[in-house]
Amino acid sequence: MRLAIHLLSVGHCRHCERVARSGGGWRTINFPSISALIIHPTQGAMLYDTGYASHFLSATDPFPERLYRWATPVELQPNRRLVSQLAAHGLRLDDIRRCLISHFHADHIAGLRDLTQARFICMQDDYEDIRQGSRMGLLSKGLLPALLPHDFALRVTFAERTSRCALPSGWADFGDGYDLLGDGSLIAVALPGHAPRQMGLLLRDTLDRDVLLCADACWSKASWQALQLPMRVAAMVMNDWKQYQQTMTRLHRLGTQFPELCILPSHCQQSLTEYTGALA
Repeated sequence: MRLAIHLLSVGHCRHCERVARSGGGWRTINFPSISALIIHPTQGAMLYDTGYASHFLSATDPFPERLYRWATPVELQPNRRLVSQLAAHGLRLDDIRRCLISHFHADHIAGLRDLTQARFICMQDDYEDIRQGSRMGLLSKGLLPALLPHDFALRVTFAERTSRCALPSGWADFGDGYDLLGDGSLIAVALPGHAPRQMGLLLRDTLDRDVLLCADACWSKASWQALQLPMRVAAMVMNDWKQYQQTMTRLHRLGTQFPELCILPSHCQQSLTEYTGALA
């Protein structure tokens, strides 16, 4: 089944390029926070992550949470807010009935509280990660529980409770997938390391291309292509540095074996520009 995918850059943060990719420069660059608007022919509009929102600023007003904002300065212009970008596609926030959550870092879930009509789908281990630990412990992992809707637990379904399915030939390193809607259109793929499980999403777009939304399994196209890992200091924000390296290696092999596969990281301006340009 072919699905329309619209990549939305919902704010950005600024950081040193070389920290995110060992082959990068020492300059500070923008890292877009990408949300994917997915239009299903029968299930309607849904999102893969939300990007930033004003709730991020509220959640990082107090100390020590303000350290998060200082470490990754955020900019969210009015025309880049999720509500504005959805309106450009003729949609309102209440039209989003499903939000698929890659993992629970703030730059991926800051807009969840605005999706009052949505059901949520995520990996169970990732949800448990944000529910446990001390305030400082969660903050050190980039987790802000205040960003979750108060009734999140009543609206969430775990990907692992949907139908398990085999991934395409050549994907053996990634194990089985999960058929989120039961029609083969959206397949969850576990991409552990950056977060305990981290839910990637495999789907086919309107140009008849296989697309893997890989969230933060890598931070740029250059990273997975050349297998350029982040600097070791970035391990501080990883759930499991060894698993992160393994997942990056698997993405590199996959992209090399299947060059027609569109691998889309959540913070890569090059990937955003190329994919949007192909649809124009």
